[in-house]
Amino acid sequence: MRTKRILTTTLAAVALAGAACLTGMTGTASAAVTGIPAADNLLVPGGPMVTASGSGSTTVSLNWSGYAVTSNKAFTYVHTTFVQPAITCTGVADQWTSNWSGLDGYNSDSVEQDGTFAHCGGSGNMTPKYEAWYEMFPANSVNVFAVHPGDIIDSSVSYAGGNFTLTISDLSTGKTSTIVAQCSTCERTSAEWIVERPELCNNAGTKCFLTELADFDTTTMTGDEAQLTGGNVKGIGGFNNIPIDMVDPVTGGGFISLDTVGAVSAKSFTATWDRSGNIFPIT
Repeated sequence: MRTKRILTTTLAAVALAGAACLTGMTGTASAAVTGIPAADNLLVPGGPMVTASGSGSTTVSLNWSGYAVTSNKAFTYVHTTFVQPAITCTGVADQWTSNWSGLDGYNSDSVEQDGTFAHCGGSGNMTPKYEAWYEMFPANSVNVFAVHPGDIIDSSVSYAGGNFTLTISDLSTGKTSTIVAQCSTCERTSAEWIVERPELCNNAGTKCFLTELADFDTTTMTGDEAQLTGGNVKGIGGFNNIPIDMVDPVTGGGFISLDTVGAVSAKSFTATWDRSGNIFPIT
């Protein structure tokens, strides 16, 4: 069972916290949590944020970029819409990118998320591949249908009556997947709108690493909304939103950003790819 990891600036200490329990998954897609995009690897396109200690108002992360909002009240809803970005493949293995919205994972050890990922596969790692997925970490992610560059993707997670409803839709093709799941220990302490370089593990889950970030050029996440228990649905600009910077550690200390996240404008923001970074082992 994988758990949330926190990385110090010295890259020497990793703090592990217990992961939440997941039960009772049902829905229109398969209830079995398999999500194996390659024969020798397990993909975790969501999962908790891997935090590198930083300073200032921006959170420094090894795997996430975008925005999170937190509250003492529990969140009941999160939503985003984006155009599936096309990626550029250069023949390098293990280059991936993922867009998603979700609850938890920023300051907790469960996640309830759905979105899409893209990676460079096929012969010579030159063929872009695109897929929609959902995840209730610590269970593995589940791929639900193929998507294409330029497709309009709608992602949402809601909570009511003890049930999480995860819906991922391709508005361009009409494909959709809705999953209803239960998780008694999921805290709902945050909502997020994220671009991520995911984690790959071997089938035993004993050797894991963060991939390089595939070149997605730019991507805009819009219609970014969330809701607190007893409150109204509000755009991301209506919350005290926290910017997240995806980085690679630099030899000798410090970090270098892998993409640039723009400021929030109403209910949207844009992320721009800067560099692929390096594969990073996860303990």
